[in-house]
Amino acid sequence: MFDSTLRRLRSTPVVLIAFAALLVIVASVVLPRFITTVGIILIPLTLLAFAAAATLLLLPVHILPAVALVTFALVPARVLPQDGPTGALPLTTMIIVIWAVRRLLPTKTDTQPATPPTPFRSATRYFALIFLVWTLFTLARTTDLQASLGWMISFSAAVLLPLCIGTSTREAYWIRRTWLLLGAWLGAYAVVESVLRFNPIWGTLFTALGLSDHQHWSVYRADASFGHPLFAALFLAVACALAIGIWLQESSKPALAAAVFSGLGLVATVSRGAILAAAIAVGFAYTVSLLLRGEKHWGKFALLAMLMVVAVVGLFQFDAFTARNNSIEAELSSQARDLGVWVSVQAANLTGWIGSGPGTSGITGRLFNDVTIENSLLQLLISIGLPGVVLFLLMIGSAVAHALSRRAVGAAAALLAYTVCIAGFNAIDALRPMHLLLGCLLILALNPTRADAAGPHEPGRAPSARRVSGSPNGGTRGSNAGTARTLR
Repeated sequence: MFDSTLRRLRSTPVVLIAFAALLVIVASVVLPRFITTVGIILIPLTLLAFAAAATLLLLPVHILPAVALVTFALVPARVLPQDGPTGALPLTTMIIVIWAVRRLLPTKTDTQPATPPTPFRSATRYFALIFLVWTLFTLARTTDLQASLGWMISFSAAVLLPLCIGTSTREAYWIRRTWLLLGAWLGAYAVVESVLRFNPIWGTLFTALGLSDHQHWSVYRADASFGHPLFAALFLAVACALAIGIWLQESSKPALAAAVFSGLGLVATVSRGAILAAAIAVGFAYTVSLLLRGEKHWGKFALLAMLMVVAVVGLFQFDAFTARNNSIEAELSSQARDLGVWVSVQAANLTGWIGSGPGTSGITGRLFNDVTIENSLLQLLISIGLPGVVLFLLMIGSAVAHALSRRAVGAAAALLAYTVCIAGFNAIDALRPMHLLLGCLLILALNPTRADAAGPHEPGRAPSARRVSGSPNGGTRGSNAGTARTLR
């Protein structure tokens, strides 16, 4: 009876996350399309919006970041409004704002034990504060005040605001579980989509909404639920790196399954930059885990090394990858990237390497050429200058260092995969919904959790009867058996 009660309690947040995400998804897809309609349809739509808002206010606060992550993953950005207030503050980021406000308000429930300050965690917050001050300075000299204000609102709400919250261990726990689950299922879906050469669910949704097909490449590239293969590749690359790091440290079979499926889905997107980012992050996780564990469990590391070799060989035998790599399209893309580097240097030099203002890289870059700068770090170089790029990387680097100091290899590898991946396309400066992913990864890296340490309970909950004893191993076998009999 006690075990069944525990199972019900553990499954409750999962059900709540799914229910809340469903309401937010329906509201975010339906409302922007029909909110201007006058008539009786406005009444149920208003009730739907109210229900979604009430759900976010009534749900346990620690699962809201996971709800935002689910909403981001299942609602393509191209079906959401991009103008007006939602242009500056995407709907998924609004969920993070609600979470932060609820966490900052003093309550007697949902409290989490305070975490003692650590050097790297404190450094992350200091760098974030200096980054904010610097972007405010560049805002004062921006060439487009509206674009800069919109970018600052989005980035501050999704990335900097979560750093103001104290301990977020329970949030990190559910972000971790949600990302692994989404990575596995969406990765498997991307593989099926690649085989069918058609997106049966979200492709049908786009057709129903009158959106055009974006497939214009020499090969079919899976995009799953994200509306673009680059977005899907970023999400799956992070999921793969996170899962591999967790498996290396905790021998978690679900994490291994998530790594396999998200990795296969990543290949199905045929995104070279994201595949490279995942390879770098997995190699990083492999090396760090080997150093942390020494000679222990060497068989696992030998197995991963062998699988990586097989994966590389198999990748170059993958027809779609080979066809894209040898296509004229790939050659033109490489030329555009080289031109983008030249444009970035010229634009940065124009402003004295100080920046033309947050979110203005496209405006400034077009003074020299109309090419799209497919590198987020180069975009930041133009918009917030060299000091801004350095502070951005220091903020991320100190978060990675904190995760490693807590042996959270998965969180560190995931954040590294994200950073390398955004260097392959215009994510941070041009695509504001992507800010949410960085905010979730910073929560994960600064509040690392381990499944083997938390046991069957999420962090912050009371320990089970097996761990109540003062013994570091949970007490003697006899006392555990006696306690179990009493509970039954």
